[in-house]
Amino acid sequence: MNIDDKLEELFIDLPELAADVGHTLSAVQSGKLLYVAGAIPFSEGRVQFPGRVGVEVRADNAKMAARMAAICVLSAAKRELGNFKSIRRVVHVYGFVACGADFKDHAKVVDGASELFTQIFGPSGKHVRSLIGASSLPQNACVEISVVFEIK
Repeated sequence: MNIDDKLEELFIDLPELAADVGHTLSAVQSGKLLYVAGAIPFSEGRVQFPGRVGVEVRADNAKMAARMAAICVLSAAKRELGNFKSIRRVVHVYGFVACGADFKDHAKVVDGASELFTQIFGPSGKHVRSLIGASSLPQNACVEISVVFEIK
């Protein structure tokens, strides 16, 4: 099954991304790797589930936010590549979680992104992962997801 069919099966519509501005890009290919910059859970014209996990945002909502951010990552990857045909696998997921000092369930939150990649890419969606707790993230997002893909 191709990735577009899998997205349709999962009822996922990729969001339109804002144009790249300034000195940075949302995605860049270098050799056989595609680096996608950190994406936040942006939907319906605004950041979803703003705030710190464990303080203003429940962990289960933050997990949904991580899934939403992963969908934004896919949108950036498709914009850069034109389609998903050249993606061989998900290599590395970086999960940033805005949280209070006592929060310990970073992995459960970022599982929202990891589970989505496995649903979409199957065994090629399994990846290594880094988790980072932060006191704040851009636009008061509760999570930010950045991904490295291997390209054929």
